Amino acid sequence: MDLRPADLLKEWKAGKYRPAYFLAGEEGASKEQALECLRAAFKNDAFNFSELSGETAELGPAIVSEALTPPAFAERRIVIVSLAKAAEEVRESLRGYLEEPLETTTLVLVAEDKRPDPKDTLRKLTEKWGGVCVFWPFREEEARSLLIQEAKKAGKILNFDAAGALVAEAGVDWRVLKQELEKAVLFVGAAKEIGLKHILACLGYHKASDPFAMTRLAQSRRLKEALAHLRRLFQEGKPSDQAFRALAQINAAVQKQFRARRLLASGLGPPEVFEALRLNARFDSDFLTWLRPLSEARLRQDLKRCLRTETDLKSKSWLDPKMEIEHLVVDLCRKG
Repeated sequence: MDLRPADLLKEWKAGKYRPAYFLAGEEGASKEQALECLRAAFKNDAFNFSELSGETAELGPAIVSEALTPPAFAERRIVIVSLAKAAEEVRESLRGYLEEPLETTTLVLVAEDKRPDPKDTLRKLTEKWGGVCVFWPFREEEARSLLIQEAKKAGKILNFDAAGALVAEAGVDWRVLKQELEKAVLFVGAAKEIGLKHILACLGYHKASDPFAMTRLAQSRRLKEALAHLRRLFQEGKPSDQAFRALAQINAAVQKQFRARRLLASGLGPPEVFEALRLNARFDSDFLTWLRPLSEARLRQDLKRCLRTETDLKSKSWLDPKMEIEHLVVDLCRKG
């Protein structure tokens, strides 16, 4: 089983290191944060810390030689290798090393792949050490929570609606979100709270005219409008990025409907449901109307369909992200 990024960080911060790691995935900011943690732990040990590139064939033996060198006056040597433009000869050298890595060396292979190929031999060889970690894009709720935590570090309170609007508008790329949050912190000045009006006033990273459109279209099951909105989204950025962003919004929308159906079945009234789900009486005025024809069984099936789409996009690199999301929307909007 792959390591979760949070578990990887926890492991490194505790000073525990495996013989080899394979880092991949498209959430580049989180991947870089993990590497910064590693650099911070070894920044004062020039003898036992090195970062190398595998761009040319002749670098293969040098990288392996570095990894096979015992640490000097320390317990461990760290070798980070970028696979972004690695020559096949370098990859072959690394494959040979990974068959029997040196116990006192930690080799960290950093792949550029956004959706790593499960057949990659370097990844497969690293799996036996349990060191594969894929940095998938954040889910919307994860990105929201991180933004609220980051705002606290800056001494600000980012309210839930503001965090949601920022994620809906700018996507889930942490580097972009952090930049936009920094702008909002400066914008409010001495004020303690960052609200929705502040986010909308200073947001400069525009992704769509209506940041909540995909959520509303998924909940209302309006097929024609949803497909038209998806086509606009796919014109604004890379298909894989836009697909995961749309999927996160669709999944969150259906999850909210499923929770609402459960809460209503437990005896709660609409006001309590709105409060429990942090719905806004103004922006979510049609929420219960859209929910009415959807049974709990139907919503459970819809959630399974979202999960299956996410699993397929992450594990089958040959799939067309645009087509998979459109098929998901068609399924969700089906009658009955």
